[in-house]
Amino acid sequence: MKKAFIMLPLAVACASPFAMAATTDSQRLAQLEQELAILQEASSYDSLSDRMSINGFFTGKVGIASNDAGYNGYDKDADFSEGSKLGLQGTFALTEQTNIVAQLVARGNDDWSTEMEWAFLSHDFDNGFTARFGRLRVPLYMYSDYLEVGYAQPWASPPSELYSIVPLSSFDGIDAIYDFDMGDVAVTLQASYGHADRDAGATLGEVDYKDILGASASFAYEEWIFRTTYYQTTLDSKNGSSFFDKEDSYFAGVGLSYDDGSLLAIAEFAVSDVEGDYSDTESGYITLGYRINDFTPYVTYAFLETTDDSERAAPSLKAGFDWQRTAYSVGTRYDISSNLALKADVTYATDFGDTSGGMSPNIDSVGNQINDDTLVYTLSFDAVF
Repeated sequence: MKKAFIMLPLAVACASPFAMAATTDSQRLAQLEQELAILQEASSYDSLSDRMSINGFFTGKVGIASNDAGYNGYDKDADFSEGSKLGLQGTFALTEQTNIVAQLVARGNDDWSTEMEWAFLSHDFDNGFTARFGRLRVPLYMYSDYLEVGYAQPWASPPSELYSIVPLSSFDGIDAIYDFDMGDVAVTLQASYGHADRDAGATLGEVDYKDILGASASFAYEEWIFRTTYYQTTLDSKNGSSFFDKEDSYFAGVGLSYDDGSLLAIAEFAVSDVEGDYSDTESGYITLGYRINDFTPYVTYAFLETTDDSERAAPSLKAGFDWQRTAYSVGTRYDISSNLALKADVTYATDFGDTSGGMSPNIDSVGNQINDDTLVYTLSFDAVF
């Protein structure tokens, strides 16, 4: 019995180190598991940040005109909201080949309300084909992909004689893009299908753009780019308006640009046709610029003319939809840094004939022309980030 009491403390003494060792190992294991969880969480965050990118752009613009004709939205009072905008674009990589892209744009002339300009899923098939589904840009012009990004354009404002003809910049649908090389020529083919509902203003109201269908092709060779496009849709008025009644329409355009790093030349021409009373047009422009260090002075000639004036007999329709004008612009771009640019432009619009020049403020209550020309001064600050 005495021996047992002697052995008990010894057993306890021998067991204690093992218990302590077991407790220490358990604590260390728990600590390692906690550290591993933290590392995995951090790795997950790093992976998420690697798969997501966010970019943005900003345009701050001020313009003033010699009268109230309304060219580019400007009148005799300095306007800091027309043409000003802020945009954010996010890209999230679901896989190495599949991305989700969204672009939000807030415009000053719309009281800085935010609109989803892009929202699509894109998949690259690794054979030159890319398919996209969602809200997409209508690729009508050479600068359609950069229509909101002022920094990517040479002008303070793109020539409205061409770029304002179609009051629709995006649609909901699908498209397919195929990139390939044909010898030394890089070719991009794009086909699209979809629809859109948009407010086309007080005169036209809400318009349904049904069965938007078309294609574009661009060919790049050294400093040259040639582009052609054709799109069609059916226009139908909504919300009680009866201006459009399933009217078929189309837009066809060609463009050519040259840029060798010093000399810049861009030209585009387009025709649009809409059944019924709405304007059929021919329009185009040519821009020449030359880079001198950080400055790029440029000149632009642009024109707009409706081709179906004889089909509108009613004075109210002629006043609203007979258009004619020529515009001459002189401007310069100063690249402050790799992501900041300051642009100044003076545009003289004239040759309105007996029309409004395509500007609704330029007709009075009985449909008569108010001004036969206008002079517009624009200053724009563009940034990307």
